Amino acid sequence: MFHRGQLSRRTMLRNALAAGAVFAAPNIVRGAVCDVTPKQVEGPFYMNDYDRKAPMVNNNDLTQIPGAERAADGEVIYLGGQVTDIECKPVKGATVEIWQSCVTGRYAHLRDPNPAPIDPYFRYSGEFLTDEEGRYSFKTIRPGPYPIPGGMMRTPHIHFRVVALNPVLTTQMYFAGEPLNDKDILLGHVAKAEQKRLVVEPSTRPGSYGEENYYAFDLTIGSFGFSLQRDG
Repeated sequence: MFHRGQLSRRTMLRNALAAGAVFAAPNIVRGAVCDVTPKQVEGPFYMNDYDRKAPMVNNNDLTQIPGAERAADGEVIYLGGQVTDIECKPVKGATVEIWQSCVTGRYAHLRDPNPAPIDPYFRYSGEFLTDEEGRYSFKTIRPGPYPIPGGMMRTPHIHFRVVALNPVLTTQMYFAGEPLNDKDILLGHVAKAEQKRLVVEPSTRPGSYGEENYYAFDLTIGSFGFSLQRDG
């Protein structure tokens, strides 16, 4: 017959081993784990269907409205990256939406109080379905800063919304080197270590002939689970 103290120690050891197996299981079964991209608020100027033209698949050039006599004002930039889940697997068929202000800092939203002029040649929002490798791309312009209540200014940024897994990821991308970054009310609420994932340095667009002003912004979304739009 086992002594009560011995049985207790054996029980504790068995429980400890079982607990270790539980914590180790995700890495053994699922492999690598990628951290979800830091989330940010959607903000008041999300471009819903009432405020914008009817969405089109891969409507990813915001610099030119079909039939317009010229392109939008501002510095042309390119955005691109890969959408993955937290198992680091590419997510095919995810809808990546972006919306932003024009070069003057104005949104094409009915509730935007900014008195800056609107750009009638800028599209303001776009959509893209990720490819087999979970990649997306956009051509747009570098947005301008704009005032917010309290006498503050929002640093230039682009809103992202990714729909594929549950929950939906909403975040914002910022530009490295912007003086207003250190004072931005929303970016300032993100931990310094996480800010590095939202603030992007410019590079050269992959596969291009040396075009600069490319911003690579990878996005990790969702949780362990399934997507109706992803293969496998």
